[in-house]
Parts: sequence; C-alpha cells; structure tokens
Amino acid sequence: MKGVLLNGYGESLDLLEYKTDLPVPKPTKSQVLIKIHSTSINPLDNVMRKGYASSIVDLKLKLPIILGRECSGEIVEVGDSVWDYEIGDQVWSASPPFSMGSHCEYVLVDESEISLKPKNLSHQQSASIPFASLTAWNSIYNILPSNKKITTNTKILVNGGNGGVGFFILQILKKHLNVNHVSTTCNVNHFEKLKKLTNVNETIDYNQLNLFSNDNNNNEKFDLVFNCYDGGKNQIENEKKCIDALKDGGNLIGFNGPLVKFSDRDGILSGLPIGMMNQLNSSDRIKKQYSKNVQLDYAIFSPSGSTLKQISKLYEKNILIPNIDKQFNLNEIKEAYNCFENSNSNGKIIINNNF
Repeated sequence: MKGVLLNGYGESLDLLEYKTDLPVPKPTKSQVLIKIHSTSINPLDNVMRKGYASSIVDLKLKLPIILGRECSGEIVEVGDSVWDYEIGDQVWSASPPFSMGSHCEYVLVDESEISLKPKNLSHQQSASIPFASLTAWNSIYNILPSNKKITTNTKILVNGGNGGVGFFILQILKKHLNVNHVSTTCNVNHFEKLKKLTNVNETIDYNQLNLFSNDNNNNEKFDLVFNCYDGGKNQIENEKKCIDALKDGGNLIGFNGPLVKFSDRDGILSGLPIGMMNQLNSSDRIKKQYSKNVQLDYAIFSPSGSTLKQISKLYEKNILIPNIDKQFNLNEIKEAYNCFENSNSNGKIIINNNF
C-alpha cells in the first residue's frame, strides 16, 4: 500500500518518506481494515513528528511510524469478532497517538473507535472532524464538576476559536447547547467567518486578550475559559491572560497538560509521576502565583465510536458544519505539512488518497 513513514524525529520534513510498497495490515478479532479516502493533519501530528510524546509512543511503536490521527473511508475487511460493522460501510475514525496512523492507504482500527460517517458529508469533510471533535466533546461534557456544568447562562471564552478544537467547541456551545454569551479570540482576519459559521457573540483579537488584566469588575469576566491555544513560547503569558479573563472561582480548561512534557523530558518512569503531581497541584499553583481562585483542568483526546455516532447525528441535522482550508494528495505530504506550519490556516488541511 501507499503510505508516509516518519523515519526519525526532528524539524526536517525530509524525515517523512512517501512509500508505495508497504504491506497491507490484516485485521484480527475486533479490528476493521479501512480503505482511507481522506485523512488530515492535526497539531498533534506536527509536534509528534518533532518528538513530542515519543516517550509514550515508543512504549508500543518503534520508528518508522505512520502519523495521522483520523480518517474517513470504507471498511474492506473485518476481524472475526466484529459484529456491528460490515464490508462496504462508510465510516470515520480517530485513534490514539500510540497506534499506527492514517497517513496511508489502509489502516487498522478497533471497531470501538469508529462509527458510520455523516451521510450528508463527503469523505474530505468527514476526515476533518473526528480527532478535534472528540477532544472538544470531552472538554465540554466530561471535565467540569457536577456543580459547574454548562448552562445557557454560563459566560464562556474560547481562546483560539479558529483551530479544530476551538471551532467545534464554539459550534456546540452556540448551536447545540444554546449558551447565551460566548466570546472567542482569534486572528482579526477570521472575525466575520467565525461570527457567521458559529454564531459566536463576540470576537476578540488574540493579541488583545490582555484587555482583562486591569479590569477589576468580576461580573464582567467569564465563568469558564477553554484555552485552545497553548501560546507556544509565550505559554506562561497566554495562561495569565486566560486567568485574568476569569471570574474569581472560575474554571479554566487546557489541552496541553504537563504529563507528556515531563515524560518526554525525564522519561516515563521519572517524568510521568512528576507530571501527574504537577497536574494535580495546578489549581494550588495558580492560587499562589496569581492570588486567584481558579480551577484548572486538562482535557485530552479519548477515542469513542459511540461519541462519534452522537456527533454524526449533529452534522446530519445540519446543526454543525465542517471547516476545511486546503487539500493535498498523499504524495504531497511534505507540502501539506509545510502549509500547516507556515500558513495562517483558515480551516483543516486534508490529505486525499487518489484511487
């Protein structure tokens, strides 16, 4: 089969190698073999190729590996224990980082990680959704304590609303949960697009998020902030801006927790316990550092075919819409990653297989 191998970790795109003679995997037990029509590039793919999470990935996989966390395609073979799906089903899927990826022609996936794709979406549109939507869904429904669940009156800020996770969160909050007041930060060039496609109430230039730093009116601030932008080299400054925007007693949900960072730095045995303690004590750290009572929690991706089934229905009812920017063929993988890194992305970058 055709596929793209990552032969080593690093900045160079030459570490990605397009191959045409890779073996087609064989499904066993509860696995299905998907003939991939389309896949995508997620931020996780781009940092993984440079070594992010290698301490965890290396526990199950050895280089070379195939990147790509989501796909849309057709089931062409099933394992002996598969009961809910059959050959010919049009499905979509998202898989964890320690499994072989979807930047290839065929991929093995457990049937628990797939559902039928939305009937009204193309494979290209469907491939833009699963990984980010499952991450966002987890952050909305599974992280907050029972006494802080989102209601129509929860005042919410989404920091980074034009990315895959942020875009999905905005749509769920405004179009599905009918939250009255949702604001977002993004590039000024995307203001009108986000207002039109997500119904967000307020758009804020992400460079101006510090406008809350000197505002002492607690009622004007937010009950909940989704921090979908980690800030890169300005991570600490970005966190402070999010905390400044919150009411005292508010909740901050991040997506780039310390577990992987410390595991990569110190190795699994030493780094993982340090990362866990760091994460558990994050709210105490904020209270000491910023003199503010804020609950910080982190959301992660969790594969779930049953959740994808729920999400699929929202697209079929036209409550949600996909957000695609540019498309490439699989043999143009280097150009696709270069576009991802160097362009001001206005949606998901899709990679297609031309059969």
